[in-house]
Amino acid sequence: MKQLTEAIEQISTYSRGIWLHRRYVIITAWLACILGWYVVHELPPVYEAESKLYVETETMLEPLLKGIAIRNNQDQEIKLLARTLLSRPNLKKIARETDLDIEAVNDKQYEALIDSLMEDIVIASSGRENIYVITYHNRSPQLALKVVQATLNTFVENRLGTSRADSKGAEKFLSEQIAEYEARLIEAERKLSEFKKNKMFMMPSAESNYYARLSAEKQNLETATLELQQLETRLELARAQLVPVSQNGASVVPPDFVTPFDERIASLNTNLDNLLIKFTENHPDVVETQRLLSFLKKQREEMLAELASNEQSTGTANEYIQQLKLNVSELESQVASASVKVDAYARKVKEFESRLSQIPEIEAEFTGLNRDYEINRSQYEALLTRREAAELARKADVSEQDVQFRVIDPPRVPITPSGPKRLLLYTAVLLGGCFLGIAVAFIRSQISPTLITASQLKTISEIPVFGLVSHTNKQQLIRNMRMHFIYFVLLTGTLFAVYAMIMVSELLFGGTAETISRVFK
Repeated sequence: MKQLTEAIEQISTYSRGIWLHRRYVIITAWLACILGWYVVHELPPVYEAESKLYVETETMLEPLLKGIAIRNNQDQEIKLLARTLLSRPNLKKIARETDLDIEAVNDKQYEALIDSLMEDIVIASSGRENIYVITYHNRSPQLALKVVQATLNTFVENRLGTSRADSKGAEKFLSEQIAEYEARLIEAERKLSEFKKNKMFMMPSAESNYYARLSAEKQNLETATLELQQLETRLELARAQLVPVSQNGASVVPPDFVTPFDERIASLNTNLDNLLIKFTENHPDVVETQRLLSFLKKQREEMLAELASNEQSTGTANEYIQQLKLNVSELESQVASASVKVDAYARKVKEFESRLSQIPEIEAEFTGLNRDYEINRSQYEALLTRREAAELARKADVSEQDVQFRVIDPPRVPITPSGPKRLLLYTAVLLGGCFLGIAVAFIRSQISPTLITASQLKTISEIPVFGLVSHTNKQQLIRNMRMHFIYFVLLTGTLFAVYAMIMVSELLFGGTAETISRVFK
């Protein structure tokens, strides 16, 4: 509570000190306001040119080309283009188009001009998507209009130029890559063709690999060898069937001469073997079969004996021997053919076995060649597809239907200047002058303080205060203070009256005078 009381007392002391030096407040305020109002009045008018542009990125081409053409994010491109529009190359282009660069006589002034353009040209979104507002203020309305128009043209041209440059660059890059991969593909095809020509028989096929083919050849060799052995056995049997002529010239019937009993004898032998598997030799069926078999064999022997003694049978036997000789000759031919086949299979198996150590290397080489060919082919086809997509996208860009620029408000300059805001500046000067006068009075009160109350004396000195003595000419002092107060009020009122006149004059005549001046210019 004590601190609050002291603070209030301190503020009261400062206020009284300022009030005692109020002449400094009014003098400073008058000087500052007069000077400030003059400076504000002499400020040249500034005109702000403005243009609104709408960029439409959603068109009928977008859904039609989806999935078949390379499409960039148009919204992101436009936003990036808007952020990079005020780059130094673009600003230099705008300066050349508006002839601003003529005013710069050296490099320093030229750089300062570019910096001022970068600060004064404003590109902002108006709240809606893809609506951009371009503004620029300058003392010359015609120059402001030119700058906004040049900026708008640069915006549109940069979008089209960038899109077409990107398309051409992409197509050029794709064409170079396609040519490179085409050369690689041709080389891979040549190597694969040479490999197939030289090592086709050792190359793995779709049905089997080299080891399976070797196994098949061994199987063929085994089959041919078995066939050869069978033929040789049959040849030996055929040769054994030939019965040489006896020394006395009589012909002998061959032991395997076919008789009517041979077929029944063979059938009974087979039947007997089956019966012996099931029954013993004492079984009635076995005994009966053996008896019948013995009887048939006896009949056969009697028939052969009769044939051997008969003159006519000798001719029949000789005819049979001739047939056997023909059979032997045929079997000898088949054996020779089978031998050639076995030798061929053996050579092939030997050749396959001699190349077994090279198979892993050959298969690895074929795998590598085939892999390189497939990679180059797939990349080549993918690049062709992408080039077609890029070509389609470029044609869409040329049609100017993918992104459309619509100027909502063409560049224009209002008749009345947009600045400076003199009403606001006049008010700011008035407030600033008043605060400056108060500050000067406060400083003056601190430089030469005046004691007003006993508490001030008690505060700044250690001398005890026993009482107060009033001024001897108090009435005259009061009259002087009242006169000073009247002067202060009159001067302050006059200052505010001048401010009001300036504001009314600005409202009534300021815009009209500038408009007339602009028309005459």
